[in-house]
Amino acid sequence: MKLLFAFVPFFLISGVLSAQNTTSIQKRCKALYEEALTLSQQGNSLKSSQLLHEILKLDSTFYMADFALADLSHEVGKAEEEIGYLQKGLKFAGDSYPAAFKFLADACYKKGEYVDALTRMAHYSNIKKSLNPAEKLLLESCTFSVDAIGHPVPFQPMDPGDSINTNAEEYWPSLNAEANELVFTRLETRDNMGQKISKPQEDFFRSRLFSIGWYKAVPLGFPVNTDENEGAQTLSVDGKWLIFTGCGRSDGVGGCDLYFSMDKDGQWTVPVNMGEPVNSGAWESQPALSADGESLYFVSSRIGGKGKMDIWRAEKIAISEDGIPQFGKVVNVSELNTAGNDLSPFLHADGKTLYFASDGRPGLGGTDLFLSRMENGKFEVPKNLGFPINTNLNEDGLVVEISGERAWFSSNRNPAQGKDIYYFNLSDSLRPKPVSYLKGEIVDAKTGKRLSSDVVLTNLTTNKQVRKISSVENKGSFLFCLPSGINYGLSISRKGYLFASENISLLEGFSKSNPKEMVIRLQPISEGSVTTLRNIFFETNSWQLKPESHSQLEEMAQFMKMNPGVIMEIVGHTDNVGTKEYNLELSEKRAAAVVQELLQRKIEPYRLKSRGAGNSSPVGDNNTEEGRRDNRRTDFVVKTVGSE
Repeated sequence: MKLLFAFVPFFLISGVLSAQNTTSIQKRCKALYEEALTLSQQGNSLKSSQLLHEILKLDSTFYMADFALADLSHEVGKAEEEIGYLQKGLKFAGDSYPAAFKFLADACYKKGEYVDALTRMAHYSNIKKSLNPAEKLLLESCTFSVDAIGHPVPFQPMDPGDSINTNAEEYWPSLNAEANELVFTRLETRDNMGQKISKPQEDFFRSRLFSIGWYKAVPLGFPVNTDENEGAQTLSVDGKWLIFTGCGRSDGVGGCDLYFSMDKDGQWTVPVNMGEPVNSGAWESQPALSADGESLYFVSSRIGGKGKMDIWRAEKIAISEDGIPQFGKVVNVSELNTAGNDLSPFLHADGKTLYFASDGRPGLGGTDLFLSRMENGKFEVPKNLGFPINTNLNEDGLVVEISGERAWFSSNRNPAQGKDIYYFNLSDSLRPKPVSYLKGEIVDAKTGKRLSSDVVLTNLTTNKQVRKISSVENKGSFLFCLPSGINYGLSISRKGYLFASENISLLEGFSKSNPKEMVIRLQPISEGSVTTLRNIFFETNSWQLKPESHSQLEEMAQFMKMNPGVIMEIVGHTDNVGTKEYNLELSEKRAAAVVQELLQRKIEPYRLKSRGAGNSSPVGDNNTEEGRRDNRRTDFVVKTVGSE
C-alpha cells in the first residue's frame, strides 16, 4: 500500500511550487517526479527509484522525492532505508507535511525503536489534534512500549532440544494434562539432502517426555498426516482428541476448516470435518479445546465479527455414537476482539484464564500475547504479557501447563534457526489459577478387565456437574483437570454394576507435583456386593445430612429406579471416638437418615433397609486422622437381586 507516493503530485503542485520559484530545475524535477509516480503505479519500482534519485541530484531539497523513496523502501521491507528517507525529507518539509511524522513513527515502532516512534507520533498528534482509531492505536502502542521496555517482566526462554527443534520450522505446541506429551506442527522446506522442495509440507509430530528429556519427535502418521498441509491444532487434556486446521480439502465447507480425530488404542482415526455451525464458508483455524471438553474456541473471519479475524466459541451439545463431539451455536467472544486480528486462543485448565494474540490492542508490534480472566461469564479487559515476552515481531501460539507455572510458544527470535518451540516460567502475575488432575482406570472388581463407563465429576458445594464422560468416550480410563478450592464428587456407573463414588477435596489446595491417580473397581450387581458412599456427609456428631450429599443421594435414587428388582441395605459406620453405645446409636440414625431421603425420592419402602454398625468394622487405622475419616462412612449393600 502506498503511504506517501499517491498523494505527492497534489502536494507538489499546491505546496512545493507555490513556495518556491518555478525555475527550469523545478520544472524538470516535477516532470521526473510525475514520470516516477507513473512507473511506480505500473509496477516498475526500479526505474521509478532511479528517477527519484536523479531528482535529488538536481535538487537535494526536493523532499517529496525522499518521501517517495521511503514509500518504495517500505514496499520491499527495507526499514532502515525507509526511516532514513523519511528523516531526510522531514528536514526540509518540517511540519508542512504532517503525515510523514506518522509514517516515520510507524516505521520506528515496527523496528522496535520505541522512544523515537513515540516522539514522532506525539508531534504528529499535536499537529493534527484529532486522530482516527488507527492513529490512536499507534500512539497508545508507542506509549505502552516505552513503558514496557522500562519495566520488563521475568522471562528466560528455554529450548527443549533437538529432539523437537530441527533445521525445519516448528510451531503450534500442544500439551496433554500431564505435560509429558507434546504435539506440534513442523514445516518441511528441504529434503533429506538439504535441498529445497517445490511444495513445503506441514505435518504433525509427537514427542513424549522421559526421565532425562524428550524422545525424538516422530510423525503423527496417516491418516492425520497427509500430502496436504495440516496445522494449528489443539490436544485434549487426556491426549485422545485432536482438533486441527485443514485447508482446501474436498470435504471443506470454507477455505480452511476444523477437523476432528481421536486416538483409539494408539491409532488416530480418519479426520472428520466438524461441519456447520463450527465451520462456515469463511476461514476457520487455530482451535482451542477447554480442559473439560465442553467449549471450543477458534479463530474465524466469518460475518458478524468485530475485525479481520475474531475469536469465537461453541459449546458441546452431544457426543455421537462413535464418540465424535458435536458443537452447537457459535458466538463471538466480543470482549476479546478488536478491529484488527485476534488470534491463537488458549483457555487454561482453570476454565477462567485465556491467552491469545492480537494486533488490535496497544502492544510492542506485530501480534502481542495477552491474557484475560473470566468473571461472571465475561472476560475482563485483556492484559499485555509485557516485554520481553512480547517484541516488535509476531508472538502467538502460547499454551500453559495445567500447573500454571510454565508456558510454551513458538518464535523466530533466533533467525539462524528459523521458527522453533520454546518454554519459559511465567511470572506470578501472569499465571492462571493452580490446577491439578485426576487420572483413573475403571475395572471389573472380579476380573480386572477395563470397563467403559459413564463418569461424572460434580462440584459438591454447588451440586453442579463439572464434567461428564459417557461410556462411548472412554475405554475404562479418564482424566480430569481439577481447579483448586473445590470439593469434588466423582461417580462411575455402568449397566449391570453397582456405581462407585469417590471424594476429591481440594478445598485446602493440593500438591501439583503429586496429582491424584486411582483405580476404580466396579462390583457386579450381586447379593452381598458393596459400594461405599464417599459423598454422603453429616454434620459433626449429628445425623443431619449436609447439602453436599445431594448429588450422591440423587445417584442412589437413580440406581434404584434403574434396577427395580434390587433390595438394598444402608449401613452406617463410625470411628472409635466416643463410647460404643454412642457410636452405634449415631450410626443407626445416620443410616436411617439416608433411607428417609431415598423415600422422599419415591423409592419403595420395602426395597430399603438400614443398619448401624458403630465402630465394629473399621477399614482404616483409628490412631490416625486419615484412618478415622475412612472409618466414618456409609455403605450401600445389595441384599437381594430380584427379577425386574
